[in-house]
Amino acid sequence: MFISGHDLSLLLTMLTFAAALSVGFALLYAMPLSSRIQRVRAGTERIAGGQLGSEVSVDGHDEVARLADDFNRMARALEVAAEREREMEKARRDLVAAVSHDLRTPLASTRALIEALADGVATDPQTESRYLSTASRELEHLSRLVDDLFELARIDAGLPELTLEKASLHDLVSDTISSFQLQAEQQGVRLEGQIVGDVDPVLADPPRLQRVLHNLVSNALRHTPADGTVTLRVTREGDQAHVEVSDTGEGIAAEDLPRVFERSFRGEQSRTRPEKDSAPGAGLGLAIARGLVEAHGGTMDVQSDLGHGARFRFTLKRA
Repeated sequence: MFISGHDLSLLLTMLTFAAALSVGFALLYAMPLSSRIQRVRAGTERIAGGQLGSEVSVDGHDEVARLADDFNRMARALEVAAEREREMEKARRDLVAAVSHDLRTPLASTRALIEALADGVATDPQTESRYLSTASRELEHLSRLVDDLFELARIDAGLPELTLEKASLHDLVSDTISSFQLQAEQQGVRLEGQIVGDVDPVLADPPRLQRVLHNLVSNALRHTPADGTVTLRVTREGDQAHVEVSDTGEGIAAEDLPRVFERSFRGEQSRTRPEKDSAPGAGLGLAIARGLVEAHGGTMDVQSDLGHGARFRFTLKRA
């Protein structure tokens, strides 16, 4: 009633033009937006299909671009996790293969010795005693291997069951040197212990720390030739004790250094296993040693030059 026919016609024309213009601009913006969203959707389908490293290319600085950036970070994280899982699976297969071999060897040897005794092959007491002594050594090796597997399982589960107390590192080093002295003499290797400064007491679980020292010294003796030297040295630096086991053996190749603490890794290319070592184990000793040191709150590393020996070092907190 208050708007003339001419004005109403003009208003409707303007509204129609504005609506058409709005729809045009909406379509102009929505089409590339839909295309960008479609690229993100295609990326999710590729990841769902197993292509975990698939990334999407979305330009701009709006929410869709930020969503694409988050999607790409997720894709990279999934690829890294998948690669880590593949490496862990390979390590598990290698460990099972190594342990299976090392379990089978003493079992087969012990079985053969027992069957020989049962069949009466050993006809004199001296031969019987030798057979039984050999079987006992094989069973002892088998027991150590089983203990290593249980220890590694506890470490992997984060349950090493440590009982920390004030311990004497001097006594542990002396006991380790004493227990390996005869073996070192038989191999013609000099075994030395050095303690510099006042390092005691340290906060440790003595039996577990003794096992760390045992594994490191045993490994050093295994790879040190006659006339070589294995040194167990302890120093103090502030509130930490630094323990180093060094040898003058063949050393470790540079490409093997990052892998020496991997379970079942033996590094045959760099540290040739001597013939005198009839029970080398499954390559678990260094992995267990580092796991126990880390459970104590310390760190362990290795340095080596091929042909010039190796140095394994770890830290402990002083009490």
